[in-house]
Amino acid sequence: MLIGHDHPPGVFDAGHCRPCARQAGLLDHYHRVQEEEAWLRQASASARAAHRCALWALGFSGVGVLLAAVALLTG
Repeated sequence: MLIGHDHPPGVFDAGHCRPCARQAGLLDHYHRVQEEEAWLRQASASARAAHRCALWALGFSGVGVLLAAVALLTG
C-alpha cells in the first residue's frame, strides 16, 4: 500500500501521480499507451490527407476523360 497520497488505493492517474505509477509498474504501460494514441492520431491525419489527394486525382482524371471525349468527337 502506498502511503501519503490523497487518492484511494489502486486508483490514480499515471500522468499526475508518477511515483505511484512507477511503484505499481504502470509508468511504462502509460507511456506505451500515449505513444500508441499519438501514432493513431498521426495515422488518421495521414489517411485524411491521402483521401484528399485521391479525390483530387479522381477529379483530374475525370477532366482528362472529358477532354479526351471532346477531342475524339471534334476530331
